[in-house]
Amino acid sequence: MKVTRRDLAVTLASAAMASAQAPAVPATPEAELQAARDQVKAMSDRLRAQKVPMSVEPAFVFHT
Repeated sequence: MKVTRRDLAVTLASAAMASAQAPAVPATPEAELQAARDQVKAMSDRLRAQKVPMSVEPAFVFHT
């Protein structure tokens, strides 16, 4: 059986998409709000844990 790189890529991509599961949607608006707050807190904790030296410049420029 001959398998091309394109066939292999399509097969791997479809397998990856099939294995990826959508996050569960909370049943109530309050639960959805709490889930969003928890996600923001978790992300801010992850960002806070990163050590960035003061010599690192921001990725933007202030124009005058």
